[in-house]
Amino acid sequence: MILQPVAIDLSEGSPYSVYFPNLPGCNAIGNSVEEALENAKEAATDHIEILINDREDIPSSVNITELMLLHEYKKCVWALVEIFP
Repeated sequence: MILQPVAIDLSEGSPYSVYFPNLPGCNAIGNSVEEALENAKEAATDHIEILINDREDIPSSVNITELMLLHEYKKCVWALVEIFP
């Protein structure tokens, strides 16, 4: 199990966007926050499986506190999601 921080953009309303700052290019959307998080878990699992199959390193996780201070995520709320690659 890998625990990944996600930024959830609630500013625009539905559809909601979820971003994985530690997995560049890995994002998801959903018509509800719950759906967006479920889609995000699936996207991250697929993303990590591709990295593993390609024998690439899985990016190390940056501390969520540090991520929360980044300007591009100032309108986001944060969560930690469990990924099971």
